[in-house]
Amino acid sequence: MDDIHLIHESGTRARIAPDSGFCCLSWQVDGREYLHLPVPEAEFRSKPKTGGVPLLYPYANRLRTDPWPDHPEVKRDQDLPCHGFLLRFGDWDDLRVESTRASACLDWSAHEDLMTLFPHAHRLEVSFEVGPRSLRVKTLVEADGDDEVPISFGWHPYLTLPGLGHDDLALRVPPLEHVRLDARGLPIRDGSGQLILEPADDVDGSLEGRTFDDLYRPTVDKPCLLLGGDAGIEVRLDDNWRFLQLYSPEGGPFACIEPMTAAVAALSDGRDHPTLAPGERFEAGFELSVLGPENEGVRLS
Repeated sequence: MDDIHLIHESGTRARIAPDSGFCCLSWQVDGREYLHLPVPEAEFRSKPKTGGVPLLYPYANRLRTDPWPDHPEVKRDQDLPCHGFLLRFGDWDDLRVESTRASACLDWSAHEDLMTLFPHAHRLEVSFEVGPRSLRVKTLVEADGDDEVPISFGWHPYLTLPGLGHDDLALRVPPLEHVRLDARGLPIRDGSGQLILEPADDVDGSLEGRTFDDLYRPTVDKPCLLLGGDAGIEVRLDDNWRFLQLYSPEGGPFACIEPMTAAVAALSDGRDHPTLAPGERFEAGFELSVLGPENEGVRLS
């Protein structure tokens, strides 16, 4: 299936790959690229890797256990299932394309292989829309069967600022609570099974000499910012994103500000995630915006 090209009259562009999980591979504003692919595109498409703006579905990040140890199509990290089943999915049931917006639908129960892995009948719809300097991403889940549907998905935007390396980037985030993780990146729970939360007062600032692979819970509804040089990206989340993963490895010229509906391993832990009753719907969206000249004070303050 051919890639989808979205073009706003302002010149903002996005390119979506339906055969790669409806991943957004490119987002350009003023002719400059703001998404990162970790490997050459041909290699990226041939393997279940993350890059650009991929959907992590039906769970984001790792699970604590592996219910499918012999399933060859389950992506794994540290021998644990990671990032769901749709990274290279391409069999969408409905595809709609306009000049600035594209959406795809998936009737989960119509796919026996998906029902074997995640036996919850539902309908999934994802969409991208470009604005003058923005990229809007929406996800809709509808429990259209007779079963409850756990909600534990997320997105994994790889954000980069043109021409800048890891040490040139800086983060600015709203107040967050840090979720204590073990060496495998899984939440540590107390004796009653609750997440262990601690203050996160050391996130803001330059990435020079720092790396992130950390889980947080936002406490204030404010945007996150990736800043550097004369550029910046604002990440604004809807209310239904309950957790946020920050990922930026050593030397990587990017930072991932990842909206998540549930904590890491929530699906396997059976808690800290929403659940839809039959007939209910769940919708969550986020918007990426490149800061313009009118936002100069935001970058400098």
